[in-house]
Amino acid sequence: MRELNNSEVAAVSGAGIFANIGQAIGSALGGVVDLGTGWGGLETNAATAVGKLGSSIGSLLEFNIQGAISDFGSGIMGIINFGIDAISQLRK
Repeated sequence: MRELNNSEVAAVSGAGIFANIGQAIGSALGGVVDLGTGWGGLETNAATAVGKLGSSIGSLLEFNIQGAISDFGSGIMGIINFGIDAISQLRK
């Protein structure tokens, strides 16, 4: 019998509830930001980036350090890309 990896353990045990809740909260907050920037005439996608940050916080609560670091990095890169995209739209 082989040992399960982290993804398989999460799928079997139902783990990830805090990460899922964090992602939902983060996506909702990012959606509010997207709505506000949309009123300003910009097309942005903060929901995905902030959702990743929320997921990373939830992963920390689950002691899933590797997942937290991965999601945190993705979230930060998403926010940086969000800023670059918004600035480039303003310069047009």
